[in-house]
This record gives sequence, C-alpha cells and structure tokens, in this order.
Amino acid sequence: LMNTVQGRAVVLVLAMVLNGYSLSLCDERTSLSAAPPQQPSSPALNAFLKRFDEVSQQGFVKTLRSGSTGVGYTLETLLGIPENNSSRGDFMGMEIKAYRDAETEFDDHEKMNLFLKEPTWTDGRRSVDRIRDYGYVDSNGRNAWYQSVTFNENQSGLRLSVDHSTQRVTLLRNGRPIGDWTFAVLEGRLQEKHSETVFVAARTRGTGADEQFHFRTVTYCAKPSVERLVNLIEAGDVILELRMHIKPTGGARNHGTAFRVRKHRLVDLYAVQHRCRPAEDTNKGASSSNQK
Repeated sequence: LMNTVQGRAVVLVLAMVLNGYSLSLCDERTSLSAAPPQQPSSPALNAFLKRFDEVSQQGFVKTLRSGSTGVGYTLETLLGIPENNSSRGDFMGMEIKAYRDAETEFDDHEKMNLFLKEPTWTDGRRSVDRIRDYGYVDSNGRNAWYQSVTFNENQSGLRLSVDHSTQRVTLLRNGRPIGDWTFAVLEGRLQEKHSETVFVAARTRGTGADEQFHFRTVTYCAKPSVERLVNLIEAGDVILELRMHIKPTGGARNHGTAFRVRKHRLVDLYAVQHRCRPAEDTNKGASSSNQK
C-alpha cells in the first residue's frame, strides 16, 4: 500500500512538473494557490504608491503642460516632485516614466532617455576640432555635430560596436574608433539612474491644453544590467545622441551625449517586472509579477 501511495505521489509530482508547476521552484508568475503575487520590497516603491494612490483617486486631472511631455510633467507635479535633470532617479532614487495608455504599441521612432555619459575620446582631438572635423554647418550657420547613432552605420559613417572580450562599447567613424565606454562605466550609470523604475500609464481624454489624465496603472521594474543594455545595443534599440556645436565665442557647447532606448524595449532592461496598480484588479488576475 505504501509503495502504491508513493508511486501515485511521484506520478502526481511528475505531472505537475510537466504542466509547468513546481512545489518549491515555481517563479513569481506561477503559484499553486490563488494568492496574488507578492509586491517587491522597496521603500521607494512603498512611498511612491502612497502618493500615487492619492493622485489616482482624483480621477481625471487637466494637464499642466500641453504636448508630449505633459503626462510626465503633470504626474510629477501632482506627486510634489520638482522638475530636474538629476543624474539619479526622480523619487528617492527611483525613476518615474509616465505615458498615455493609448501608447500600447509604441512607434518605432519613439525614444526614452536612459542617461547622459560622455565617451572616453580616443581620437586625440579637442572638442572644437572634433565638431569641425566630423560635423557640418547647420541652418544657423554654426559648426554643429548632432547625430543619432545605433549599432547600424548611419549616413555619416557612425556606428556603435560591442566587444565582449574587452567589455567595451566603441563609437566608430568610418570603421575607426573615436571613443568608447567600458561595460563597468555603463553599468554604473545604469544602476545610478535606473536601479528602480516605475512605469505609470494614464487614461486620457481631450487634446492639447485641454487634455486630461487619469493615472491608473503602475508597473515596477528593478535589477537592470549592462548585459541587457548591451543586448539592446546589438539589437539596434539603443540610440546614442551626439549633441554639440561651436558657440559664436569659438568655444564648444555640448548638451551631453545621451543614451536613449526605443520606448517599447525599455522594460527589457529589467530582470524584475511587477504590476502594482490598479489594486482593484489584483484578484482578477490582472496583476502580474515576473522575474526573468
């Protein structure tokens, strides 16, 4: 009888494994109970959700700025966060990214900022000479060097290259290296700016200055890595923005070299993704938690 019971137990466990279940090793998305996935432990997230719930309960609110940046500016203003260009995240070190929930299918050209980081220039040129030698004369009559660079070579001969053996991302011009970033440097900036990020979706109505937002959905993401960033670079989904020109005084004006990512791929930077709001949907299966 005992052998029969044990045999049935083995068959039961095997069947559960084959169907994607495990008694001890199930991930956060799969549970044998009906309990909702546990919210990640984060002081910044807990404090944010407390403020967010107060904002969300207001329902639709009028935009505080017209245009594409209105959704983010309005949310941060309502949360009491001053507009800033800090190298760290917006709220207790946590980055906040707001968007209109109609943007479920992002245009391939829509981009989100990751961080600013100058390369270690290896071409031996001064900034002014670099702009003159690599750039062009813009519509204002200035020597300028504004370029969007990806893993694929652009019309100016610029591209990003990845060397896993030396752990470097290199900026190439016509096949020759002119600057680079070590993986360690990029990892540091990624952890400084994006160690935790919340994505907030807002329902909208109206347009322009009369647009209104109802902030409802919060997705928490954490544990970014340079390996994931490099994968996005090699996929062509990270865009390097060079933004500099020569001032009338003769000096160089550099707005900062920006790493940006195609909006629909930003979540792929993170190992942890957890749907926190809307709270009322938690028991309906709408809330999900994922650790990749």
